[in-house]
Amino acid sequence: MEKKYELTEETKIVNDVVLHRIRALRDFSDVKKGELGGWIEKEKNLSHEGDCWVYHNACVMNDACVSDNARMYDDTHLYDNSCMYDTACMYGNASMYGNAVMRDKARMFGDAYVTGNVIISKSNDVVCFTNVGSGNIDALTVHKAKEGLEVTHNKFIGTAAEFLKAVSEEHGLDSEIGKEYSMLIEVARSKILCQ
Repeated sequence: MEKKYELTEETKIVNDVVLHRIRALRDFSDVKKGELGGWIEKEKNLSHEGDCWVYHNACVMNDACVSDNARMYDDTHLYDNSCMYDTACMYGNASMYGNAVMRDKARMFGDAYVTGNVIISKSNDVVCFTNVGSGNIDALTVHKAKEGLEVTHNKFIGTAAEFLKAVSEEHGLDSEIGKEYSMLIEVARSKILCQ
């Protein structure tokens, strides 16, 4: 197997992990020999096979991996044991943690945040709403889980039902914020589960 990139000496620290900027060693897909890519901790994070690549300021660390023809762009992050393969793509500030898998032709973008033991295989498996909540600056990510929907919002990670219960306890479901979150969960449910 011919290597397609190398780790440069340019480094940065993210979450106490040293990441290395990558440089292409040969032309492939839209990447040219000598072109700088994003940041990885170690070669295990990015396969030398296929056309997978980490662009811009994207970061891959821990035991996370990008393979096949998967692509990471912009300021995306892949942590823990999460993996991307096939032709999956991440854009914007999207992040995946835990044991999350993104595959097939799935796309994730914006401020989407996916964690846990989830498999994202279609773009409709994830919905992200921004500028929500009491500060009107938060992001609410809802994604398909093994059973139903999982929600990530600020430090909350749990099922849609658990999220609405927490909202009810903190704000009341009849409040403006409670109604907003209830409506967003229903929109996400219709996009994700009714495909």
